Amino acid sequence: MRQLSRRSFGKQTMKWWGALSILTALNFPQTVSAFMNRMKENEFLKREDLSDALKSLFITYDSTRPYPHKFNETISKAQLRSLEFCISKRLEKEYVEHYISTMEPLLQRIKRWIEKEGPEKGLFGMFEGTTCSYQLFERINIKKGERSFPCPYKGMLENCKKYLGTFTIEWRDVCYKWCIPTWSGFAKKTGIKLEINPGEECRVKLANK
Repeated sequence: MRQLSRRSFGKQTMKWWGALSILTALNFPQTVSAFMNRMKENEFLKREDLSDALKSLFITYDSTRPYPHKFNETISKAQLRSLEFCISKRLEKEYVEHYISTMEPLLQRIKRWIEKEGPEKGLFGMFEGTTCSYQLFERINIKKGERSFPCPYKGMLENCKKYLGTFTIEWRDVCYKWCIPTWSGFAKKTGIKLEINPGEECRVKLANK
């Protein structure tokens, strides 16, 4: 993998951005003016750690040995390690209960949203509305009453088994001993019911009461 310093990455990024800005300004001066004003007001663009974030993302996806790496693999791999331990000790039920209990403040906030705006807010709060999900799932497809997303664990578990050789849990264990009971627990705490269909593309729907 090519070595990429923070300084060189930042300079290259600014070079690309500068060229793009000039071309855009020549063709759409009014658009550029409005965009530059938005940039000055946008808190995201004011962050001083953006170059580090972009560098990290670039280096991650530039790394393809022994398999193509992704932005979410540290989270998914850490969860698999925890599940490997808990399932081997037959503590998966207690693990799920503990996790749900640590999420109590967030779940109570989601419950208030639901009471005020309806059950759709429950799906929002569990998925695209929280960093816990959009830092884990590569994408979240949003439909009324339904969310779907690629499973972040299947491929990573296969890689862990192939290259580490220290994992014994099965993908089914992750689905039925972690994902389904956790989301069902969230739903119970927030007062909604869910229909959960695990798979390479997971689907979570609001169920009819």
